[in-house]
Amino acid sequence: MAIRLLASDDRVLFPIGASIEGWLNIDRRKHRMNAVVRNIRGEYVGCEFTQIAPEVHAELKRWLDPEELGQALRLMPTPVGFGGADFEWIWHHGRSGTAVFGKMGLGIDGAQREVLERVVVVLWGTQFVEWSVGSSPSTGAVKFMNEEGVSQGVFRVAPEWFRADSEVDPEKFTVAKKLVEASNLPEFWKKWVQTNSEGIRNGS
Repeated sequence: MAIRLLASDDRVLFPIGASIEGWLNIDRRKHRMNAVVRNIRGEYVGCEFTQIAPEVHAELKRWLDPEELGQALRLMPTPVGFGGADFEWIWHHGRSGTAVFGKMGLGIDGAQREVLERVVVVLWGTQFVEWSVGSSPSTGAVKFMNEEGVSQGVFRVAPEWFRADSEVDPEKFTVAKKLVEASNLPEFWKKWVQTNSEGIRNGS
């Protein structure tokens, strides 16, 4: 579990090893929880649950299920400069650090068309799977940098870096595919991912 700080000065309130307790809001239902602070990166405090009731564990498992995460995706207005260019990236935002990004290509007439060049699925804010035209899919980890985020209008951007795995992780790959297949993404996105996934072994 990660807690985002509203002010960097609040870091002193969360020393490593400190015990915290409070309420966990899952789908508008509150559950009592206890946790321990394990790390602080930038404006995020990483915590580990220490006491969690079986019913809360079941609710969390459902809330973080990749199929449910895919169905909860929402198309977001993309800020100018997002992804390093003007309007070439399309962003579908989900809950619990999950998102799907698609980079659109150009048609043969040079106009932007419904042609995908890249799709990146970020899972729970900690893992990613990427498909790209002309190369094999890749997987990896998402890490928060030890810097504060910046605001772009209504958007809050947290500095992150992506570390690719040495080879495709079948489990991450399977979870990301399941999310895409069950999602409300455009059908041509799903077909594109399926086509560019051929030959990759799924996890168990």
